[in-house]
Amino acid sequence: MSARFDDLTREGRVWKFGDQVSGDDGIIDFSAVRDGFGKAFDEPLLKQMCFRRLNPRFPLEVRPGDIVVGGVNFAHHNHIEVSAAIKLSGISVVAVASSESGFIRRALSQGLPVVLMPGITRLVDDGDRIAVNPATGVIRLADGRTVQAQPFSERMVAIWQAGGLVESLRNEFQAGSTQAPPPPTD
Repeated sequence: MSARFDDLTREGRVWKFGDQVSGDDGIIDFSAVRDGFGKAFDEPLLKQMCFRRLNPRFPLEVRPGDIVVGGVNFAHHNHIEVSAAIKLSGISVVAVASSESGFIRRALSQGLPVVLMPGITRLVDDGDRIAVNPATGVIRLADGRTVQAQPFSERMVAIWQAGGLVESLRNEFQAGSTQAPPPPTD
């Protein structure tokens, strides 16, 4: 990998949520955004409702760089607006005990890394400052100990670092267009 470890580490304050957190009826209220399905996101609405049902302070107190920690089956039953709301709120990384692959893919497609770390909710408390490196999977806890989560593949790191799937593909196509065309064949 070309980026240094420190360049890929995100450090921030923890917002901790438990097990079985629903994406569409917990993280956001999908009924409030479903009429916009397939259209541009209503960013102010998504930021305003993000985690409000679970912690009414979240939309008011979340800061850029904060980290969400979630339990088992985090963000189940979710649409793209769920990961958009989390990302738009300024969250830099999400570390969860487990989550459906759809949430992980949708989040990464928007440049929001979701790291899998079984047992993470037993290791952190709300308000702790931790550091997470999705590329290596290393999580530094508030007490200085480190634990090993599942690291991202190089492809996942490239998508995340580009800011999402669309930007990653754009970068790839632009890089490909700068190469000399193949010689003509007779």
